[in-house]
Amino acid sequence: MNATAFSFEPLFLALALAAALLYWRAARAESPPRWRAVAFASGLFLIVASLNSPLETIASRYLLLIHLLQNALIADVAPLLVVLGLTPRMREGLTRLGLGRLRSRWILPIWLAAWYCTHIAVFYDWALRTGWGLNVEHAILIGVGLLFWWPIVSGRLTPPAGLGYLAVAFIGSSFLGLAYIFSSSPFYAFYEHAPRLWGLSVVRDQNLGGILMNGEQTLVFLVAIGWFVMRLLDEEHARDETRAAEPVSLSDL
Repeated sequence: MNATAFSFEPLFLALALAAALLYWRAARAESPPRWRAVAFASGLFLIVASLNSPLETIASRYLLLIHLLQNALIADVAPLLVVLGLTPRMREGLTRLGLGRLRSRWILPIWLAAWYCTHIAVFYDWALRTGWGLNVEHAILIGVGLLFWWPIVSGRLTPPAGLGYLAVAFIGSSFLGLAYIFSSSPFYAFYEHAPRLWGLSVVRDQNLGGILMNGEQTLVFLVAIGWFVMRLLDEEHARDETRAAEPVSLSDL
């Protein structure tokens, strides 16, 4: 197959369409701000475009580098945009459906386990060989991505807790990318025998994939951490203003 040929995954097209229809139906009752609708639509677009384009063809037949780019988009960036697009009322509805019972201390290990398990050689090679196994891999990454960002965007975490949550996630997940970066032998038998593109050797392909993965995660997590730092500073500033506005009693002198 030509590397520029489009691949199609009807399952994710159908799921994205269903999500868009549900969002449109819920949005009619409350008219969400435009930026939320754009964020939600952008998240769905990234999922659909990543899995229904030449990216899927190259990832599933030629280069690990593109496969890791694809995974980064559907596991980190797209889920964050989708969750950001939800209005407070939509989040309340999802909370009533059971998301409110999920504890952050459970979500983090589930996310880390899924992140590593979907990239171990046995699972990765199986998914690539079968083809349909890639749908399983992608569904897991999208699902745990949505689960991971839920406590961040839903406001369930205080700034200190959010900073700790993100720091553990960032450090804990970075070892996979580092393994790719510093490896001198290929991890996946499938790519050892795959046709090469752009003059990249198997190991160079793997090294660049690790750089791309860690670079993407660094950017996304630093933005999220920066947001919590700003919240922390705003809360501290508000407390200082409150203390300054309080009347001074004689007992304080």
